[in-house]
Amino acid sequence: MPTYAYRAKNRTGKISNGEIVSADKNAAKAALANKGFKVMRLTTQEDDGSGSGTGKGNFLTNFIYKDKQGRINVRLGSQLPTTRELALFTKQFSLMIENGIPMLQALQMLGEQQRKADFVDIITKVNKAIEGGSTLTDALEAYPLVFDQLYVAMTRAGEASGRLDVILKQLVLYIEKAAKIKSQVKSAMSYPIIILVVAVGVVTLLLVFVVPTFAKQFQEGGQELPGITAFVIDLSNFLVNQYINIIVGAAATFFAFNWWRKTPKGKTVVDTYILKAPILGDVMTKIAVGRFCSTMSTMMSSGVAILEALSICAASSGNNKIEEFVLNVREEISKGSTFADPLSEGTLFPKMVISMVSVGESTGTLDETLRKVTDIYDEEVDNAIKAMMAMIEPLMIVVIGGLVGFIVIAMYLPIFGLAGTLG
Repeated sequence: MPTYAYRAKNRTGKISNGEIVSADKNAAKAALANKGFKVMRLTTQEDDGSGSGTGKGNFLTNFIYKDKQGRINVRLGSQLPTTRELALFTKQFSLMIENGIPMLQALQMLGEQQRKADFVDIITKVNKAIEGGSTLTDALEAYPLVFDQLYVAMTRAGEASGRLDVILKQLVLYIEKAAKIKSQVKSAMSYPIIILVVAVGVVTLLLVFVVPTFAKQFQEGGQELPGITAFVIDLSNFLVNQYINIIVGAAATFFAFNWWRKTPKGKTVVDTYILKAPILGDVMTKIAVGRFCSTMSTMMSSGVAILEALSICAASSGNNKIEEFVLNVREEISKGSTFADPLSEGTLFPKMVISMVSVGESTGTLDETLRKVTDIYDEEVDNAIKAMMAMIEPLMIVVIGGLVGFIVIAMYLPIFGLAGTLG
């Protein structure tokens, strides 16, 4: 069996490196997950991209893929298929398999239809690997940026059950729903950021271009300025005179925060705050619950084992707190617990979901129950995002109006004082 070099972190965030002997990558990941490790990188000795056989990997490890026939360089960006293109490829592939077209012929036809060169190369390499005796699952697993863990797991279940065409159809529905969830996440995250940028932009323009004009007139008049007026003028002078230092400092802060956010501790802190943040936290929690139920329902109905499905759910959650919670659920189930009991230990899942999961377990319809929960949360997420935007719009008006009003009042107070004196 091959030896895999891994880089992983435990539940406390401590990172460690080592080697593990296992039948394949999935088995290696499962073995490490059972020991409480989250895999950050897993490579064979041939995957390090250097030809040295060290297995430690380098920057190119995530962007270069190999199979038994050789190596291709997959460029990031427009040459990789979009979610919609992958869904279309999967749908056409399932229809061809359903209509009795041989797999090799189907892949060849689909490869000829693709516009993006790298995707064509990947399909061609997959076809050659199958022609050389590889399974479809093993061939797809060599290209994780295109075919993720869930895609590979469901393909494996389809090959094992002889229902590949049916499971590929289910996969299409999941990909389309996942794209919708991703769009919802972007909407939920981008709206507050846009408001912050607009507010900062408006205030900066006033301080840089408007306030100096008033300050010059006040200086020529020689009158004593109220406290808030002097404060705004000092802030304007600082911004105008120190703009280079401010830009450099802001850029350094941004890059430092971005680096810290990618560390285990930083990601955990940020992910925890996102789930607890006012307004936004409720939306992100509902999105997380909907994504979890959708993923579990799709994989369980396709025949993927529950422990493997939970490992994939954890890895694809995108949130450290949710990932830790799901891995804890997996560990409890592996010890003999029911599915519903460990779900009730956290605050992520509401009582309604836990009750439905419990009923689904007792009746043997857990996958169908999770699908119903997903449908409920699709509507819940839509309503939550609409409610958030409805709350943020007046909040934006109040914040920006308050800041602008404060600056305007500060600039006009000396004029009002002068007018009162003259009167």
